[in-house]
Amino acid sequence: MPTALLKNGETVQVPVEELEQFIQDNEENIVVQHVKRRGKLRKNLAEAENVTNY
Repeated sequence: MPTALLKNGETVQVPVEELEQFIQDNEENIVVQHVKRRGKLRKNLAEAENVTNY
């Protein structure tokens, strides 16, 4: 279940079915966090040996 952090410090879990409506209703109250990557990027999924394309 997706989790949203609001500007008032509250953390809210939102069902996937209601996520789009929740984002539209609370757009100005949602805190966007950018996570800094740690370490190198791995291979692209398309280049991985054990992944099949559909």
